[in-house]
Order: sequence, then structure tokens, then C-alpha cells
Amino acid sequence: MSQKCFLVFFLLSIFTNSYSQNSKAKDYYEKGLKEYTERNFTSANEYFLKAIEKDSNFAEPYFKLGQICEGQRNQENALKYYQEAINKRPSESAFTQAYTYLGSRLLKRGEYKKAKELLSFSLKNSPINSLIFKQITRQLQTCDFGIQAQQNQMSYQIRELGSVVNFKNRQYFPVLTADNEQLFFTARPEDGEENIYYTKWDGTEWAKPTSISDNINTKENEGTCSISADGRMIVYTSCDRPDTYGSCDLYYSMKVGDVWEAPRNLGMNVNSSYWDSQPSLSNDGKTLYFSSDRPNGYGRKDLWMSKLGIDGEWSKAINLGKLINTTGDEVSPFIHANNKTLFFASDGHIGMGGLDLFMTELNANAIKSPENLGSPINSFEDQVALFITSDGKKGYYSIDEKTHTRLYEFDMPKTLFDRFKKANFVKGVVFDATSKVKLGADIELIDLKSKQTIAKLKSDARTGEYIAVLPNGSQYGLYVNKENYFFKSLSFDFSEKTDADGKVIDILLEPIRKDAREVLNNIFFESNRYEIKPESLTELEKLSILLKQNPQLKVEISGHTDDVGSDTDNQNLSFKRANAVVEFLIKNGVNAQNIVAIGRGETMPVVQNNNETNRALNRRIEMKIL
Repeated sequence: MSQKCFLVFFLLSIFTNSYSQNSKAKDYYEKGLKEYTERNFTSANEYFLKAIEKDSNFAEPYFKLGQICEGQRNQENALKYYQEAINKRPSESAFTQAYTYLGSRLLKRGEYKKAKELLSFSLKNSPINSLIFKQITRQLQTCDFGIQAQQNQMSYQIRELGSVVNFKNRQYFPVLTADNEQLFFTARPEDGEENIYYTKWDGTEWAKPTSISDNINTKENEGTCSISADGRMIVYTSCDRPDTYGSCDLYYSMKVGDVWEAPRNLGMNVNSSYWDSQPSLSNDGKTLYFSSDRPNGYGRKDLWMSKLGIDGEWSKAINLGKLINTTGDEVSPFIHANNKTLFFASDGHIGMGGLDLFMTELNANAIKSPENLGSPINSFEDQVALFITSDGKKGYYSIDEKTHTRLYEFDMPKTLFDRFKKANFVKGVVFDATSKVKLGADIELIDLKSKQTIAKLKSDARTGEYIAVLPNGSQYGLYVNKENYFFKSLSFDFSEKTDADGKVIDILLEPIRKDAREVLNNIFFESNRYEIKPESLTELEKLSILLKQNPQLKVEISGHTDDVGSDTDNQNLSFKRANAVVEFLIKNGVNAQNIVAIGRGETMPVVQNNNETNRALNRRIEMKIL
């Protein structure tokens, strides 16, 4: 036999033996298909395994085993069999389901590059404009975003708040007061209900958490709370209470002194017969954001908003619109202390998979398109319930670690820190200037440039304590009013400020009596001129109202300067400025017989003229009762 004939005979022998073995494998496979079609999955599974036993390179049985395991939610084996099918016969369009399943699971694990490779094959072999085509297109967008986010990952370190704060099995949804000195959060034990706890910062560490109040925490679930800037109004979620409108409703309580009042349902304008939860309260307590799965939204859970009217009633909740809400879930809103930057979690916007954290700017005329916060704040796992301090320096959130959930903090990465305006705070106690009795007073924060009232709040009726939040970007007047007292004005110019801090300023209100004096801090002039600047109008109008409401008062308006320049020039300038104020008041209806202007020049400084800060304090307009 020639060498050529021998080779042909040898190859035919191999083919014949292989074909015989594959015939048995194919027979088992055909029987498996029949059982599979009749939904006898146990029998089908056995036949497919026998087919593989006969021919370990037979790809189709692996694929069918993967389908069976996928249908039975046996992910481990589904992944194994689908992968084997692809390994045995790469780029087989009939195995598109395997590529899609494997790619989707890799995406959920954050393996974006591998997922993209598999899902790209699936997309090529899926009918255009079909549901699966749209799903895979969306998944590929997530892959691309995840790859880019990991390449541009921010640098930051997280720190667990420690065992003192993390004292239960699970802690989550942290919120802080504007001064960062009180932390409120939801906690529950392994077998128990949710309750709200709070802890105070003593300057070096957080104190042991305590229940917020027996008036708030009950045997039922209370949680996902939001706190006003001063820590004296809380809105929270409670489920299945006797006065509920649905499964979970939003409730609020006010704190007077050290006592939280009995909570009240926010009413049918806010709550519905559906799930209403995860509130976020603006720093002044006047605007409420929350998540709800009520109908007439854009997806499963949407973000909604309600405002507190001057009549004390909350307005009918409105949907925040399709720029924020999607066909997916939007949850855990958080409105920053600047009252413009809204953070929230969503699985409907393009992100890194699951729920990602986003931010947007809420302006009077338009809402900015939401921005993903990026990696590593976001990852392939769900991220929810972020809180960022008013100064923008720290973030707080929880991490679910399967058996327990802990609270963490982190220093804000600069790339995120620079993306929103910071907010300052001023806090203190309101006193009677004479008796030093602590007073409850009305406080207004007014933007002196736009003349808009930014916030209205009150100092505590028992403790006199107050906190006001002042966002960067404008010039503010803070007015403290109480009947039978002169209003007190404070001035803050944050027009060019980019960082943020806090100030402690106790306020002494002068009773309306003879010889009482008050500095009018929000009356402004150009250097060496006496024309009143527009930012002064709010203060002058308030002064006009005070004097018209008390027509018996006779007052002196005095101008004061620093010691720069000659005595004569300073005397003349101070008088012209005082007289400009008097003329404004008379034009606005104040009795000319009750008001007089006088220039004091540099003769009555309140501090030494030894630096620019002190000289600015000496340049002032004062009012005195005669």
C-alpha cells in the first residue's frame, strides 16, 4: 500500500470513529431537546449531560444546560455552561443568549471591558429596535461610562464612624445640622424595627447615640429622616400608622427647647395612598423633596417636591420632571444647604450599573441635566443616601456589607468639591441686650442684590438659639426682629467667596427706649461718597416701617468715619451720609419732625483704627432714640 493511500485510510478511520461517538451524543441531545420542549427540565438536563459525556466538545448541550439553569435562577451553573458553549464554538450567533447572559453578569460585577466584548457580539446578532436590542444598547452605554469613570477615578479615602456610632446591626440615611455638630440617622438591630437616633460632636468625637424622642420612635418603623439646618424641624418616614394615607407616609415634628412635639402627618397634599418616603428638607424648612411610587410619574419611583406656604400648609406635590426622573427608579434625594444643588440616586440615568449617585442644579428658570458623581463614589454596586456638609468638605453615607450596614465619612474630592457652591452658617443665641434674657425672635435672610427673601426662621423660644445658612455667591442682610425691640441687622458679603465656614454671633436686641443705639450694618456708600448704594434699600425700607409704626419715636441718625483723611473732610462726609439716610426716610413717609441727621466724623470709633478691618467697623451709620 502506498504512503498516500495509507494516509487516506487513516483519516477515514478517525472520521468514522468520531462520527460514531458524535452520533450517540447527538441521540442524547435530540432526546434532551424533546424533553426540553415539553418542559421536562429534569429529564432534559440528564440527556444533555449524557450527550456531553459522550462528546465533551459538543457545544449545543452546554448551551441548553445554560438555558435550563438560567430559567431556574441557578446563576453559578448557568455561567459555567454558557461559558463552555462559547469556548467550544466561539462567535456562534445561535449562542447569542449566552453572550448576553454572561455579559450582563460581568457588567453587574463591574468588569466593564469583558462585558462590553460579549455584549457587542450580542448586539450584532439581535433584531434592530427589539426590546433586547434596546437593553443591550443601554448596557453598552453603561460599559463605556464605567470604563471611562474608572480611568478618571477620583482619589478619596473613607473612614468608618466607629463602633460608638455604628452601634446597631444596620445604620443608614445619615443627615447633619448645618454646623455639623448633630448627626441623625436610621438604625435597626438584626431582629427589630427601624428607629431614628442622633449623636452630638463634642469637638473630638461623636457621643453615644440616643433615641431621638419617645414622641417620634414607636414600636413601628420610623426612619429615613431629614433635618432642618438648625436641627429643630424633622421630617421622616413612618409606615402603617393609624393616620396614614397609604403604606408609608411622611411626618414632621418641631423641637422647642429640648422637647420634640408629637409628630403630625404632612397631609394629603404631600402623601398619597402609595409609598412616600426618603424626604430631604431645605435648610430653611420650607421646601421638601421626596421619593414616591405614586402614579402619573415617569417611572417606578420618581422625585417629587412640595413647598410650605405662608398659611402653614404644604402645597400639592409636583413631579420634578423628566430631566431628573426616568423610566427607572429615582430615590434618596438630598438638597444641599446651598438650596440649589440636588443629589439623588438613580438607575435610569447612564451610570456604572445599578443605582448611581447624581447631582443637578435647581434654578428658577431651568434644571441642569444631572451629572454622575463618578468613581469611586459610584461603582457597580448600588449607591444611595449621600449627605454632603454645608461647607462641602465632607460626605457621609452607608455601606451595606451583607451581614451589616455601617456609616462612613470621607473628605470631599477636589474634582467634586469644585462642582457646586458651598454654604456658610452663622449661629448663636438671641438675648435681650439689657436683661440678657434669651429671646424667641423672627429672623430673615435677604439677598441684598436681588432683594429676595432667602429664608425665614425663628430663634428657639426657650433657648434663643438660631442657625442661618448663607450660600456663597451674593451679599446678604440678616435681620432679627421682635416686637418692642429694634431690629438687628448683620451684613455678609459672600459675592466672591468660594470656600465656606461658620460664625458664632450672639445677638443682643435693644428694647425700644430712650438713648438706645443701634448700628445699621446694611447701609452702604462708595468710598469717599455719600450716595446710597442699591444694596442699602432693604435696610432703609425696614427702618422706614419701624419709624412709621412707632410715630412717637424721635431718633438721631449719625454718620461715622475712620481716621483716614482730615478731620474736616471726615466731619462733612459723615454728615452728608447721615443726611442722605434722613432724606430717604422722609421721602418714604417718616415724619421729618421726628428725625435729625448729625455727623460725628472720626470722633467716636468703636474700635482702634489700626487695620482695615477695624476701620471698616468704624465707618458706619447709627440710630439713637432721643
